[in-house]
Amino acid sequence: MKKNWLLKLIIIAIIITVAVCVIISCTNNDNSNSTNTNNDTQQTSTNKSEPVTVSLIAVGDNLLHSTILNDAKTSNGSYNFTPIYAPVAPYIKAADIAFVNQEAPLAGSGYQASGYPLFNSPQQAGLDLVSTGFNVINMANNHALDKGAQAVINTADFWDSVEGVTMLGIARSQDEASEIKTVEVNGVTFAFLSYCYGTNGMPMEYSYLLSLIDMDKIADDIARAKEISDCVIVSMHWGNEYQLTPSAIQREMAQQLADMGVDLVIGHHPHVIEPAEWLTGKGGNHTFVAYSLGNFVSSQHERETMLGGMLSVKFACQDGKVSISEAGIIPLVTHYEHGLHGYRVYRLSDYTDELAARHGISDYDKPVSVKYFEDLSAQVFGQYRIY
Repeated sequence: MKKNWLLKLIIIAIIITVAVCVIISCTNNDNSNSTNTNNDTQQTSTNKSEPVTVSLIAVGDNLLHSTILNDAKTSNGSYNFTPIYAPVAPYIKAADIAFVNQEAPLAGSGYQASGYPLFNSPQQAGLDLVSTGFNVINMANNHALDKGAQAVINTADFWDSVEGVTMLGIARSQDEASEIKTVEVNGVTFAFLSYCYGTNGMPMEYSYLLSLIDMDKIADDIARAKEISDCVIVSMHWGNEYQLTPSAIQREMAQQLADMGVDLVIGHHPHVIEPAEWLTGKGGNHTFVAYSLGNFVSSQHERETMLGGMLSVKFACQDGKVSISEAGIIPLVTHYEHGLHGYRVYRLSDYTDELAARHGISDYDKPVSVKYFEDLSAQVFGQYRIY
């Protein structure tokens, strides 16, 4: 009887031992599977980064004629240009990168503010551009030397004193002229290059003062820019004034820039808008070219000069590769009242027939209407016109 009882105890002990071993084995397998899953997840995260989007807007010529200077002058003799840009400021501030062509030196004290033909804008105009949201300022244009070499140097000194701004196109030394300007956003580096066709016959005391178009030099600059950046953007002050289509030279240069691997070309100078298009470079790359964004603000007297463009670009950045995922142009209208005052810049989508009926341009060129601007922007921008 005792032997049977002992045998039963041994059998029970064996069953318990086997059960415990099975439980431990299953637990270890679960832990192992859990560890492998975590490793797989970690490996995937390491190999594939999260996508990053960077937004850019760009506008054309900030062309401050004497009537605009008079309108911006305050009772105490200072200037305030912010009301001019206020209607579009929210859209500019929303962009990661905001580019404008400042079509005049900002020479500072000792130089009188002036409009056409020899421009010099108050430095307050530069500060107001920055407060509006612009952080990339182009100075390579045909009016850069209107007040001589010292005015160029003063302008560069001024932009140096403004925090958060990248200035393009002028320099105080050969070393500075050779520097590739970059802007970093969310870990993505954008290289900016800028060139101009000429100086309106003004003498250039030092060759480095203004970045002129020279395709051999541009090729070298682009090669160096590609070594230190993820994306190359080129500003071109080019083309024929008041022509709504790019010249053969513009198209030839644009294709050359595409062949050199440029990602984006921002064009200005003609004072009117010109089309945009995608070009394919010889390496199979794709380059978006906006041939002319027209005027951002001006006091010219032709209807078509009142219509500008705001280039809007989205860059998609992932795993070390940057590409343009969206590109289009938002039409802009420069408005002023009869008597050459009340200057404002509006998105065309925000412009009204009531404002058009009051536009001072009708004293020089008419008829003026929302439909006129809509039709012209559709004609020129075509599929790339966006609201």
